[in-house]
Amino acid sequence: MNRDILKGRKCMVWTFMGNARMYTALKNYGDRLSQVGLFSFKVDATGTITETGVAISDMLTYINKYPHITWLLTVRNDGTSSVFTALRENTDGAQDKFLSELLRIMEKYPWCAGVDIDLERGGDYSTHAKSTAMFKNIWNTVKNYDSTKKVNICLPGMDSVNGSVGGENWCVYADLNPYCDTAAIMSYGMAWAGSAPGPVSPKDWLDGIYDYAVTAMTPEKVFMGLPAYGWNWQIYDTPENLGKTYRGTSNTYYAAKNWVTGKYNFTDDKPPQPFIPILAYWDDYNKVPYAFPQVYDFAEGQDASSYEYPLMTGTYNRRRYLTAYSKTQKTSFGTVYVDHDGTPDNYTGIVSSENGIAVMGDEGEATYSFSVSSAGTYDIAVRLCYPFWDKNGIYISIDETQKHFTESRLWWPYWRSTFWASLVDGISLSAGMHTVTVSVDVKGVQFYGFRVCSAFSEKPSAGSASFTLSPRHFIDVDGNECQPDKGFKLTTEVLRRKPDSALIWYEDFEDYGMLETNYWQTLSGSWKVWRSDEYSESRVYSQLDGSGQFAWNYDGFKDIHLRARLAFPSGSTGKAGIFCGNLFCCLNYDSQAVELWSGGTKLGSYSQSIAQTPTATLRTDPTTYTIEMRIRGSTVRVYSGASNTLRFTATVSGFTGGTAGYRSDQRTICELLRMGDAWTYEPYERFDVTFPDGSVTQYGKISRSNVTWDDEFQVFTLTSDIEESETRSDSISMDYEFYHSAQLDLKCGKDYTITVTPKDIDIWISRLFLGDADGFSILYYQDVDSLVYWANQAAYHWNLRGIAIWSLGQEDLRLWEALPKQTNTS
Repeated sequence: MNRDILKGRKCMVWTFMGNARMYTALKNYGDRLSQVGLFSFKVDATGTITETGVAISDMLTYINKYPHITWLLTVRNDGTSSVFTALRENTDGAQDKFLSELLRIMEKYPWCAGVDIDLERGGDYSTHAKSTAMFKNIWNTVKNYDSTKKVNICLPGMDSVNGSVGGENWCVYADLNPYCDTAAIMSYGMAWAGSAPGPVSPKDWLDGIYDYAVTAMTPEKVFMGLPAYGWNWQIYDTPENLGKTYRGTSNTYYAAKNWVTGKYNFTDDKPPQPFIPILAYWDDYNKVPYAFPQVYDFAEGQDASSYEYPLMTGTYNRRRYLTAYSKTQKTSFGTVYVDHDGTPDNYTGIVSSENGIAVMGDEGEATYSFSVSSAGTYDIAVRLCYPFWDKNGIYISIDETQKHFTESRLWWPYWRSTFWASLVDGISLSAGMHTVTVSVDVKGVQFYGFRVCSAFSEKPSAGSASFTLSPRHFIDVDGNECQPDKGFKLTTEVLRRKPDSALIWYEDFEDYGMLETNYWQTLSGSWKVWRSDEYSESRVYSQLDGSGQFAWNYDGFKDIHLRARLAFPSGSTGKAGIFCGNLFCCLNYDSQAVELWSGGTKLGSYSQSIAQTPTATLRTDPTTYTIEMRIRGSTVRVYSGASNTLRFTATVSGFTGGTAGYRSDQRTICELLRMGDAWTYEPYERFDVTFPDGSVTQYGKISRSNVTWDDEFQVFTLTSDIEESETRSDSISMDYEFYHSAQLDLKCGKDYTITVTPKDIDIWISRLFLGDADGFSILYYQDVDSLVYWANQAAYHWNLRGIAIWSLGQEDLRLWEALPKQTNTS
């Protein structure tokens, strides 16, 4: 029985490198190649093609030697967007010229099998129709010239329509499928010189691309693009201080091998830095090797020897980090002389007391007696809880000196939780009896008691984590024990985030019995909470489900920021979204738009595609949409999308505020309802590091203008009605970043403690690297095992045509021994 043993095992490469190894691969392993892009042609904005790069004359030997190879003339724009635009728009006849130039070069090299079109930076989805038309014109031009000539197109990695991570949303696979014989998807470059270190082609990205590609294109046309190269990211100082634009330097396989085997170092490949063979690791999820050259010890977030609440562990994409999602009050009392709970000694009026907690009702007043054994100076702290925004005031006195405790800021972090506050600092008390009196201001405030102590202090805390790092001597290439010449540096890898509105309430509906609390009210319709585990009393994924109006049980909202993440079930139409008073910010399924309404008047809209979620996936994988509005006086800003993109601004008149919550004309689900302050923001950026000598360095805080800072809670408030991004010139990458210490005088053979203290919430403490001050790095590269694994996935999991390796001459030459000969077709 005959069978095609090369089905799915084709292999395409490009002649970009022009190095000796490329020619060696062509000479010795040309029989492993099925298609080669001759990377020798470049198009400009006029449509003119010039020959540049590896000369065609240098390739003729191999072209003649391997007639089985499909030799294509690769024409590229080197990622210049203006060239793509000119060709697409036919600016001054650029596309017409380009098409005639394709004919010219095919006529000049009649032996070619056709052309390979590598055009990048084509713009967003709005350009897709014209982009497709250009590729159709290329196809027709080539086929009309000679129907046997082939057209290969190089496409960006997409996991859906509009699904490019690099902004190449001009590309729609299904539209382009008719206009190519083959297509090489350039699924390499997720990690690059300026990105956080990681696999060049991570598994999740490849899975997303090819799961989608085989539904949109003919699989037998598609080459899986794979990198033969890797990157070495220098992480011991900032790129600016290193004289670089980016941290990363591209490495061939053999360059990576030289780092791992100790042939390279960071002092120009000569002393004083030792030449150290370093252990390489295997990332079994992404099927790729990596190493940490000149790193003497490292730790992930969860390797902390100790950490304190509210820091907690998390894992995302197999990265084990520490983070805090909120701050807790950190208190100190010194010596406590009196510790009295909230049970009154005496009271008048209405006072309820249970489990050591007193709650003042009408005309309620409670007294508490205590004694100190000796005269002296004392601090007195009281413990309170404001259960809701309208239960926010209480009077407390010591020996008839009264203090009013109240809070009106909606974003204040201690709502609904107990907190300690100073009644008096440094009060002189005589030996003997004294009296604390608590009286009502607003009914419902809870009094938990008080302490008389030597020194009370309090502050909000996001916790801290201590790490033990243990640098040890390495053995160099000559077998000698070695250590850094100068000393060490510590690099801390963290993930920061863009600031968000100072939190008033975060509701994901996951708390058991949340509808039974007094925090919520149903203004109209019917609502329930669906829980993924109905009987669990733990927090589990949940959805608010229903129609009508669902609101916080409070009517004093005005300048607030509201956000919701919602989905339309199958058959549901109409409007759904967030409201405050008579303002309604919604997704309108009928008009396919984000809209803002004031009563019956539409104030603005933004077109957006909105889909319903099938019943089968409503609970497990709903198609959700995020919308939000920020109300500042008479100005309302409307945002949508996962990136919280500003869509439009509207002016309202006569807005007086009121209740706020979620509203839906027909049945929808909501999995997040968040309220924040309209003017005040929480930064997610600063952390401190305490070094072994006790010194502390602050990292990450961004300088801002047009703001005032709250030093206690480390939040900032805008002083004018602008977007937060306008307060800073620094950007926040939303990718892992590195922060570097000064040189540390540490010794191999000893253990050292490093403490990381986040000053803001939502910072992910990812990894700590202790390396040679002369230089250290993170290195990812491709080896034979990695490329063979993905070649097999291309052939047998996705049934693709094969693989396209960028680029010939960067790979481990042993790869070709592991790939089949293309000249055997039976």
